[in-house]
Amino acid sequence: MTADYKNLTDIGLFQLLQQDDMSAFDELYERYFIPLLNAAFKRLHSREDALEMVQDLFVQLFIKRKQIDHTYNVGGYLQTMLKYRIIDRFREQLVRKKHIYQFQQMKPDTESDTPEENMDVKLLEQKIYAVIEQLPHKCREVFLLSRFNHLSHQAIADKLNISVSTVEKHIVKALKIVRKHVDHFQVNAILLLVSGSEINRLLTET
Repeated sequence: MTADYKNLTDIGLFQLLQQDDMSAFDELYERYFIPLLNAAFKRLHSREDALEMVQDLFVQLFIKRKQIDHTYNVGGYLQTMLKYRIIDRFREQLVRKKHIYQFQQMKPDTESDTPEENMDVKLLEQKIYAVIEQLPHKCREVFLLSRFNHLSHQAIADKLNISVSTVEKHIVKALKIVRKHVDHFQVNAILLLVSGSEINRLLTET
């Protein structure tokens, strides 16, 4: 890294980045990575999660470098994006905890489960995974990121560089296929796999 790059403003660095200048990207990374990491860690209380989130921000900065207009203040742009990512993460955690609690309230005590009930659950899991494995590649990738990695639609769109509407279409398609093949287990399977709004949407569209 030359001194010339270190003396450049955000505007100058970002203009070079939009021309695919990797040295400009390296300088922006060096300039803002630690402040962003500290800010993420302060809120997430997990260095691993903070590191992953900030690294993904820079990946998205590079991927979308020619579509971003905030060239005058890259640091402010990244801080804003980080704030929204953290809000999404907290929102996902709250929704997940709510769904887990609701499911636990419906689920009988494990001590009362019979061997037959345990076998039904096992068969259900196997059937769902088998159906998921047969989904088209992109559809399966989106579905797994949503249902198993618990990413928001926006986070999936950013990660895969596709639109939010495309993410939603893949998820709806996957849910329809799963619902079609789960047979008499379908109600419990849908409750386990989707949110209430998606259940209503799926039921009305099929």
